[in-house]
Amino acid sequence: MTVPAWLLVLLTILAVFRLTRLVNEDAITAPLRRWLVGYDGELEEGEVGRWGYFITCPWCVSIWVGTVVSVVAVLWGDNRVVLIGLVALAASASTGLIASNLDR
Repeated sequence: MTVPAWLLVLLTILAVFRLTRLVNEDAITAPLRRWLVGYDGELEEGEVGRWGYFITCPWCVSIWVGTVVSVVAVLWGDNRVVLIGLVALAASASTGLIASNLDR
């Protein structure tokens, strides 16, 4: 199955957006963020360590997520399993964006 390059790029962008948001903001990853930020009594409220800063910074996370997702898309973009993953992440990102705009 050959996927047009523009579609693969669009799916990759939306997948990177969704995965970055999952790491930075979603409730399901909040325990991981709290653990990495180090709110265990050692740091003052609002102060974060190196990993805490990394995991709460969308710019920091997106470059690494973007690199991995882009490499996967370029090398295996015609693989059905990869396409299903990209489409699922893109659909999730699109649904979230649409829902947040409808809720306004």
